[in-house]
Amino acid sequence: MTIQSLSMRTQTMIQRMYGQVEDRGSYLVYRTPSVPDYWYGNCLLMPATPKASDFDHWMQLFAKEFPDKTHRVFQIDSADGQSGDGAAFLAAGFEFSQHEVLAADTIHQPERLNQNQPCRPARSDADWTSIIDTAYLTNEGRPGFDRGFLERKFAAVRRVCEAGQGAWWGSWEGELNTSHMGLFWQDGLVRFQDVATHPDYRRQGLCRTLLYRACSELLARLGPQRFVIMPEDESVSRIYQSVGFAFAEYSVDYCRRPEG
Repeated sequence: MTIQSLSMRTQTMIQRMYGQVEDRGSYLVYRTPSVPDYWYGNCLLMPATPKASDFDHWMQLFAKEFPDKTHRVFQIDSADGQSGDGAAFLAAGFEFSQHEVLAADTIHQPERLNQNQPCRPARSDADWTSIIDTAYLTNEGRPGFDRGFLERKFAAVRRVCEAGQGAWWGSWEGELNTSHMGLFWQDGLVRFQDVATHPDYRRQGLCRTLLYRACSELLARLGPQRFVIMPEDESVSRIYQSVGFAFAEYSVDYCRRPEG
């Protein structure tokens, strides 16, 4: 399967780093054996939005690939933000998600930088533990984001970072992680993941400062890159725009949470 969208090209790039990608010709299979409860790391990537007749076929494909899973996630290689004919999916309890995808080829310093906290990648067990603590606080109440899941996911991410394929940057007040984000790179593309700020440190310019510092360091080390980010909340897009990101496309998917 040839991937067209920027979001799914970079998502597949990352998936290959800490999991598996299997090409079935007409769709891709993402597997993450080390994090079996990572819904979006154990799913199918479909080549286009669904037609009215696709529901049974897609469900059969998922059951064949993941006979032990009760969640269902279909990521879609589409950039226009349309849902296709998803009535059958919605009737079966799926949620349709649409997110903006932002990209930047150049980075500029935002007007407001936080100069009070150093920015650097995670380097130690204590750093990673503090990042998990912050991730747990920022995802509190979200289905599927329990402590065990976060520990398994960050263990997989840490292996990728320590292999030199990515880095997990944070801002720090002593040993406390106050904001963090992951970035992974390959062939001139850099994809960001899981941007978060500790609830007690919001509205202090930490996210934009961290983004600027991380991008600047990577450009100095690797040369020209295209940076890609997909905010879960469009209301924070202005943070990324302050550093030079602009709308590139949409990312869409259908997700149904596990049964039980």
